[in-house]
Amino acid sequence: MLVPGPWRDSQEVIRALGTRGIDATQSEDTAIRAGEYRVDIVEDPGLAAGFSSGRNVALCDELISRIGQCGFAALVEAGHRLDQKPPEIAKLGRTLRDAGGVAVRMEASGAASAWEPWLERLESGAAFDVYACSTLIVEGDRGELFTCGMHQFDLPDAQIELGDPSEAAAWLDAFCVYQIEECKVLASGHSFRPSSRVAKRPFERWPDHRHQDGDGRYNPFGIWRFLQPDAKTIQPSELSLVFMPSLAATLMAAERDQGRPLTRLEVANIVSSSPVVAMTPTDALAVERSRGYADIEPERAWDQWQIVRSPRLTLVR
Repeated sequence: MLVPGPWRDSQEVIRALGTRGIDATQSEDTAIRAGEYRVDIVEDPGLAAGFSSGRNVALCDELISRIGQCGFAALVEAGHRLDQKPPEIAKLGRTLRDAGGVAVRMEASGAASAWEPWLERLESGAAFDVYACSTLIVEGDRGELFTCGMHQFDLPDAQIELGDPSEAAAWLDAFCVYQIEECKVLASGHSFRPSSRVAKRPFERWPDHRHQDGDGRYNPFGIWRFLQPDAKTIQPSELSLVFMPSLAATLMAAERDQGRPLTRLEVANIVSSSPVVAMTPTDALAVERSRGYADIEPERAWDQWQIVRSPRLTLVR
């Protein structure tokens, strides 16, 4: 989370959190550990411009003006999923607010908010409230709507194209809350509908092609693409085939070794010859979360590899 305020040094923020029993350390380049909180300070004279996007309630002019006067913000990173400890994140927020924090923005989505609606939603603990205070729904270049910020729950985002934007937004809200609340293990080829009044739509998982790796909005767990109700898609199975090492990492290494882009045939040969382990979907999900990213779908390997191999993204695991 990004919190504009009076601080100029991360130690000021760390001390303020310590007064409420919240242990935090200064940010470093290594991966954050489970349960850890890290703090950095960002200097940006244009902070106010980044607080224009939120859920339902726009920030008032007076609050935007106060944000613009700060010039500095605390960047606080939490080492756990947002749905695991929402009251703890709310406590963190209240502490920052009481220490002079002006507003809050979730860096995984860009969702900005005044303190009170954000705190109320987190403290309720309800799946929709936690989802709504931390994610955004955005319109794409072709009129499709997509969510941003679901990696705060170690889950993929979702996108859909419908004629009615409000219907599309309601569909995405229902699906994302379903992911959080029901904890179902989903796979490409499964289908969903928000109510019995509409036809089920199949969905497939694709890499996040919208954001660069290093951008806080980039979702390493990908994005579910909803297809037309009658679309041909991948057929899910009872067991998940997990590539060891991941297919994405294997393709990345092969292309690096060759010093040139892989051909379609080379990609197909690597997919067919790489070692896989058959796992239950639950175990496969555990492996994915341990890796920290979703692998390429083998049936869509060529097209998905073109996204993963893009210079925008760097696979580090």
